[in-house]
Amino acid sequence: MIIRQYLIKYRSMKNIVIVESPTKQKTISKFLDATFVVKSSFGHIRDLPSSDLGVDPKNDFKPKYVIIERGKKIIAELEKLSKGASCIYLATDPDREGEAISWHLMEAMPDFDRKKFKRITFHEITKSAITQAVKNPRDIDFNLVNAQQARRVLDRLVGYTLSPLLWDKIRKGLSAGRVQSVAVRLISERAKEIKDFNSADYYTLDGVFEKGEEGRFDAKLVKWEGKNIEETITLNLFAEDYKYKTSVFKTMEDTVKIVTSLKDEKFTVVKIEKKTVTQKPKPPFITSTLQQDAYNKLGFTPERTMKTAQSLYEGVNIKEETSGLITYMRTDSFNVSEDVQKQAVEYIKKSYGGDYCPPTPPVYLKKVKGAQEAHEAIHPTDVFKNPEEIKDFLSADQYKLYSLIWKRFMASQMEAAIFDSMSIEMTDGQKKSLFRTSGRTLKFEGYLKVYMDKEKEEDEEEEDEKTLPVLNEGDELTLRDMNVKPHTTTPPPYYNEASLIKTLEKHGIGRPSTYASIIYTIIERGYVNREKDKKLTITELGTLVTDRLKEYFSEIMSLSYTAQIEDKLDDIAEGTMEWVKVIREFYAGFFKDMEMAEKEMKSEKVAVKTKEKCPLCLSPMIMRESRYGKYLSCSRFPKCKGKVSLDKDGNKVERFQAVKSEKKCSKCQKGTMLLRKGPRGFFLGCSTFPKCRNIESITDEEAQKLIEGNKK
Repeated sequence: MIIRQYLIKYRSMKNIVIVESPTKQKTISKFLDATFVVKSSFGHIRDLPSSDLGVDPKNDFKPKYVIIERGKKIIAELEKLSKGASCIYLATDPDREGEAISWHLMEAMPDFDRKKFKRITFHEITKSAITQAVKNPRDIDFNLVNAQQARRVLDRLVGYTLSPLLWDKIRKGLSAGRVQSVAVRLISERAKEIKDFNSADYYTLDGVFEKGEEGRFDAKLVKWEGKNIEETITLNLFAEDYKYKTSVFKTMEDTVKIVTSLKDEKFTVVKIEKKTVTQKPKPPFITSTLQQDAYNKLGFTPERTMKTAQSLYEGVNIKEETSGLITYMRTDSFNVSEDVQKQAVEYIKKSYGGDYCPPTPPVYLKKVKGAQEAHEAIHPTDVFKNPEEIKDFLSADQYKLYSLIWKRFMASQMEAAIFDSMSIEMTDGQKKSLFRTSGRTLKFEGYLKVYMDKEKEEDEEEEDEKTLPVLNEGDELTLRDMNVKPHTTTPPPYYNEASLIKTLEKHGIGRPSTYASIIYTIIERGYVNREKDKKLTITELGTLVTDRLKEYFSEIMSLSYTAQIEDKLDDIAEGTMEWVKVIREFYAGFFKDMEMAEKEMKSEKVAVKTKEKCPLCLSPMIMRESRYGKYLSCSRFPKCKGKVSLDKDGNKVERFQAVKSEKKCSKCQKGTMLLRKGPRGFFLGCSTFPKCRNIESITDEEAQKLIEGNKK
């Protein structure tokens, strides 16, 4: 009897661990013993209501949280499961979003003793990390919760207020966001900068030199009569400076004159410079650099990168053992634990040799504004899991991304690459010209053994591969040929997803958890197009919305102001600023701008372009709205009157073919009545329309009988 009571008590005193995802639940369950029950919340279970603002500006912006429909069943299950539990561990992600989810879970279970709730965090899903986390629980960090809450309230105030304004003034269904609208502005401003750029032709000159049996080599004309040939122009653009090259030779004639004056000249080597150049590895990945590199090297969108990284973090089954392969993928810190660095040193020495290890483990300083140093950079949880050795257990995307992360991390812990570099300068007898050539050879691979830092430019590749002859200062050279090369100055490049993320990060806009969703949203909303060559271009709608928001909401459309808000959110997270104060200061200016916009912003209704083709002329169709609902109309209207009906969900309605009836028209007595279908349903109309416009009502049942009878 005593044993039975003990067992009942023991079973009831279980530990509950709540995570966000089923995959995470499955992996962690394998690391804990039978006294732990792991359950997934499937993400957020509480949020602001979708039906109203959900924030009370008159009551210190108090949020009104509601349990979302999906969350009601989950909370009921969690409450049932947690009855009699000795401890409820909240094991959501180790960032502000995760902290907020933990708080919402606790708030949604008010009948449970608050002392039973404990927060545990870990940056990798491995047995050792989970075991250590359970041994070191803490209370919920309300500074992190308030930082996330402030972001949510700010975004709701902006989105829920601006969107109806855009519906009224421009088009229904539009949205605006505190960060997304600034991202759209970056692309809009770049489009204008490209349009305003005036391309110009210019020329450069290469000489082909020779010294006896030593062979020929190319050199570039860098000076003429003491002046530099190449010029660098700097344009001050909206988000950054753009530098491009040109030269003093603006016409072919200018360049040909130089060729003519030098063709019979003898040349002398005047300077040889030899030096050793070291090239250091880049730091391990953080979220933004992972998204950029995966985009540039693998062709992954940020969304695809994060989805794949999430699967690597949450756990992969390898030889019947499930474990996370990488650390948490939403981070802006370059930190790496000593244990992992020791593991890397061991692997590098074993695989490549001691020369490839630096004397002391490298430390990469924080460069990202607001980086959370408690986090770690993205790296493998076990460097001995070489991507090639576990390839068969990974999907194609997992393998590609894990390889990229593994190689970048291993390279970051290795010695610098060493190059022998040489530069040679030569001049003519009159010393009017100065030609220069350079090249370098790899002396020690270092980190390049496992990872190439960057995609090299074409001229860099030529320089690296160039073999220069053995020369000495004072040697005479023969000029064998000269090549005039035409060029055209190019405008600043369009943003792609990688360069947009880089710019957002540079200006302190958004955070690791938001980059992918920002880009997804602005494309999905029709403000930006992703072209076949991957560049991001602004749409007509994006330009219009951006221009109107710039006119009336200059602060929230400002890069610096948006970055200031991010800094204040960081201050809230660190406990040095109150979240309500930040919201109050923001809202005061925003509310005034809103009042002005509602009164003065012009109404500029725009049609929505679609990919549908007109059934009559094959021109693009645009979506319009009438009192009966939405429909597609030919973009060449009124020249073409092509039209397609849409149902209430926006789907095309197949054109109804008129059905003959045996009934004579009661009005003209000439035509027969045809069964037709309009926006309001079936009706009978005269076959002589438009001469006779007689119509009669018919029930759906009668119409259906007529249709069926016509099929026989």
